[in-house]
Amino acid sequence: MKIFITGGEGFIGSWIVEKLSKSGHQVTTLDNHDTYGVIGGYDLELLCGWRQRNWKETKKFGGDVTTPRSYYELIPENALAALEESDVVIHLASFPRAKIVNEDPQTGVNNIVGGTTNMLDFCKNTKVKRFVFVSSSMIYGNFKDGTKENASAKPINVYGEAKLAAEKITEFYGRVYGLEYVIARPSGVYGPGDIPDRVLSKFFDAAMNNKDINVHDANNKVDFTYVEDTADGIIRCALENKAANQVFNITAGSATSLGEAAEKIIKLTGSRSRIKDTGKNNLYPERGTLDITQAKKLLKYQPRHSFDQGIKKYYEWLQNKI
Repeated sequence: MKIFITGGEGFIGSWIVEKLSKSGHQVTTLDNHDTYGVIGGYDLELLCGWRQRNWKETKKFGGDVTTPRSYYELIPENALAALEESDVVIHLASFPRAKIVNEDPQTGVNNIVGGTTNMLDFCKNTKVKRFVFVSSSMIYGNFKDGTKENASAKPINVYGEAKLAAEKITEFYGRVYGLEYVIARPSGVYGPGDIPDRVLSKFFDAAMNNKDINVHDANNKVDFTYVEDTADGIIRCALENKAANQVFNITAGSATSLGEAAEKIIKLTGSRSRIKDTGKNNLYPERGTLDITQAKKLLKYQPRHSFDQGIKKYYEWLQNKI
């Protein structure tokens, strides 16, 4: 199968490319190599090199899908040809953290909503049979354990609002133009190949340097998901027939409180760090465990890493990375 992946050199995308290319699929990636202001250009180059170490016969292109008409002007001609002939598009190109979008809403909304609309508008006139949009659990806003995909969506930050808007536009193209879609909602993705500016990345950095770990509301829970499990779930969204026009929570299905996560990381690293609860951040929702019954039933999705197993693998990588 021919699969086109935007953001393919990113954290989650690179794991998806590795798995698909090893399985014999023809994979093409498009990535703008944005540092998002959280990693140096040279460090990103090294990180991308590690992410691609096991790729098989993958076509790679640089390009940007976020500005108006960019899919004609800023994507190389050969990449456009590959996109036109693809069976599936997995759209991951997006700012990777809510914080970045909340701090620069104008750029962030254009990145998420504009980029998604551009890709959808192009795909509707091609051979693309399925469009997989990778959204976020942030669209729910505050939610409790057991939240299903049909729960009310009430985002409390710009990132969540933008992802929700992009979901609605994806559904619109499915309804009006007949473009088959799947929406995946991951949560708290972590693991080898991640950038250094996410929650668990920061916890590990502090612990490994025996510094205080600052936690926003230690009691708040996140359905942390090991990146390989996330990649597997999104691939199933792309390939499984029963996934057509559905929405899926692609998570571990087992949340861990931020305080407990910090404690586990301190123990794992043998750190002398202390935990400092800095209180609730109003731009981040109260979260919990998401219900993944639908993904298990229709996709045969089954996350294989517990939180303890995942952070152990992540720690091993952090000690020896690049």
